[in-house]
Formats: sequence, structure tokens, C-alpha cells
Amino acid sequence: MAPQFLISLLALIFLRATAEPECKNLVKPLVLDSHSPIYGKWVLHVASWDKEELKEDLFSVKTSLVELSAHPDNEHMTVYWADRMRKDDTCLQGLTNATISGMTTHTTFNINGHTSYHEGKYYETCTDCLLSEDTTLLPDGNSKGRYLFLFTRTGKLEPSELETFKKQAECLKFFPEYFFGTDELCPDQREAETSAAQGKPAPTQAPSE
Repeated sequence: MAPQFLISLLALIFLRATAEPECKNLVKPLVLDSHSPIYGKWVLHVASWDKEELKEDLFSVKTSLVELSAHPDNEHMTVYWADRMRKDDTCLQGLTNATISGMTTHTTFNINGHTSYHEGKYYETCTDCLLSEDTTLLPDGNSKGRYLFLFTRTGKLEPSELETFKKQAECLKFFPEYFFGTDELCPDQREAETSAAQGKPAPTQAPSE
């Protein structure tokens, strides 16, 4: 065996050995229960993906907001979502339910007559952040690919927290490419419908701080 090759091989083994403990500390699954910090409103700040064909779908969106609400049985949650589309600046939004099994969620979305199935995993992350690994499932149950989403309460993120996200994405084998959301949030359709029912002017969406 050539000395140069041996040195390179040993260096690679060393790097893998040192990276594994770091990834173990960086990527810790989040337990989903009534005390889980995943509930509330979240604005998408940054995302990555693991298959090139997923990139186009992600970049069709300008910004995304989700609100997760717990059910008393700890086996379900309600998901409100609102996406502002890049092409025509329209807003798509809706409500759906998710089931919780262990540390995984299963959600079905129906958007403009198109049904998609998703399996979610959550990881420990920064304060007031939500780190979600979303696997898009095909009708036969096979994976179409994965996204890694980092949401925050305000849509803002400290530079050090972004660097941690990039390391977590690397540990979870996502591409070193990133999508960044904007602060052009959609107005909450539920509030508009409530105001209309009460005969009040619809509220306007305040920009994120």
C-alpha cells in the first residue's frame, strides 16, 4: 500500500471518528408530548433538501408559516399552514391534522386537489426555533426525498444559530445548499373569515420584526 494512500485513509478514518460524536451531540431527537416546544406559530427561515428534484418545489414558495396546536390525547395535532407563492404572489393556506407516534408525525396535505403525504421528525435546536425533518412520501409509501426546515418565532436567526443548522444538515446528509424565506407572510385566512362573520374589517398582516 502506497504511503500517501495510507496517510489519506488514516486521516479519513480520524475525521469520521471525530465527526460522529459531534453529530451525536448536534442531532438529538425531540420527544413529542404535551410539554413539547413545537406548538405555536412558526416562520420558515432556512431549509435544505437531499434530492435535487425537490429544490424546484421549495423555491416555488417565497415564505411559509405554520401553526401547530396540540390535542389533549397527545396522539394528534392540528396544523395550520400558509405559503406565499413566488410565481404570482398568491397565498395558499389550510388546516390539516397530524398523528403522532413516538417521535414521528404523519400528515396528509391536500393542496389544490393534489394530495401529499409527509413523515416528520423533530430535533433539539435553538431557543424559539423549530427544527423539522420532513420526508415526502409517494402513494406507495416510498420516499420522494427529505427536507430539513428551520422555523423561528419571528423568522429571524442569529448567525451562530445558522451555522449550527448547517452542521446539523451535514450530519443528516442534506445538500450544502439553502433556501431562505422572506418576511412577506400571508394574512391569516381564519382571522379574515372570523372578521367577515362578525361584520368587521379583515385584519392586515403585520410584517415580522
